[in-house]
Amino acid sequence: MRLRGRRDAERGSMSAEAVMLAPVFVLFLLFLVAAGRIVEAQGEVNGAARDAARAASVERSTADGEDAAERTARAVLSKQCDSPETSLRWSRVLQGGHVRAEVSCELNLGFLGVSQRMTGTSVVPLERFRRME
Repeated sequence: MRLRGRRDAERGSMSAEAVMLAPVFVLFLLFLVAAGRIVEAQGEVNGAARDAARAASVERSTADGEDAAERTARAVLSKQCDSPETSLRWSRVLQGGHVRAEVSCELNLGFLGVSQRMTGTSVVPLERFRRME
């Protein structure tokens, strides 16, 4: 009889613990989703910088290279942000030089009510056989 009375006193404690831990678990899952989204977005911005630098490296002039880099970054990040910012730095425009592209994008994490600025950089050597026009 004594054991049975003790069990009755603890009855329902498991459901009370579950109700108390459920919000913590949901917040943890939201944190994981947000962290995963941020990591994915950083990878996409880095990829856009790589593609922009590559597009600029095959053009014959710096003006054409800047236009190509801007178009490429916009195309790659069209679903991520409205207006990515692209900047290029040329080591020299001769054979053996390189171009450094930096792409910045304001990522809106609407479901969390947060926005974060992402920046990616890439350095690519100038193509030996550049585009002829």
